[in-house]
Amino acid sequence: MPPETTETEFDALVARAGIPLTPEQKAGIYAVWGGVEGWQRLVRSPAPAPEAEPSITFSAEANR
Repeated sequence: MPPETTETEFDALVARAGIPLTPEQKAGIYAVWGGVEGWQRLVRSPAPAPEAEPSITFSAEANR
């Protein structure tokens, strides 16, 4: 997925963080930055309601 952040904005983020990257490293990270942005959206979204989770039980007793 293409990143929403422009290369100029990405360069500013890297510079603000003080991360010394070569141009090749920046290009490699920026190539997958759209995926990172997607992960950020998932992490920041609310968790599903408990009733949305599958009901799974486990018993260590035989024949149960």
